[in-house]
Amino acid sequence: MRLPAFALFALFATAALTIPGCGDGNVVGGDESEIISRVELHFTPVGGGETLSFAFSDPDGDGGVSGEAQRIELGADTDYRLELRLYNDLVTPAVDIGEEIADEAEEHMFLFATDLGNYSYDDLESDYGADAIGDDLPVGLVHTVAADVAGAGNFRVVLRHLPELNGTPQKAADLPQLFADGDALPGDVDVDVVFELVVQ
Repeated sequence: MRLPAFALFALFATAALTIPGCGDGNVVGGDESEIISRVELHFTPVGGGETLSFAFSDPDGDGGVSGEAQRIELGADTDYRLELRLYNDLVTPAVDIGEEIADEAEEHMFLFATDLGNYSYDDLESDYGADAIGDDLPVGLVHTVAADVAGAGNFRVVLRHLPELNGTPQKAADLPQLFADGDALPGDVDVDVVFELVVQ
């Protein structure tokens, strides 16, 4: 599914990112949270070439220091394979939160917005295990990003946590379009980070 370029909403980068309801252990009457202190974006040219890596990092978690997002620099008129990785570096050893998202693929979806290109999902829930609930929908740990327009802008990364609600799936195929239109979305925000983007 190839989507049109999306205008960015207000610039926003969370100081401490969490995944409500994810992680080991049973929770009754409340949410368990996993801290996400680092979000990595790895862009590899589809035609071959060096992987370009950029990160959002919040090394003190809920402390008083805000997280920082590195500036993304991409080549114009280039298609990239984008892989996302998420970690909790506040514990030793660090925890790979991306593995938890893959394990709960049917409850998560990444959404993106940029005014300098297009993106398409390159993964489905069934890539990470049995597709047991509803349609086999994208997850978003892997994408193709087309850097179509030279210039300066932003690249917004959002992760929604979408568990079933009263036995009904909240995750749906129209979520990317609802996001692009600025409509209300179901579920909870696990990640919302905006990177500065330069395409040249």
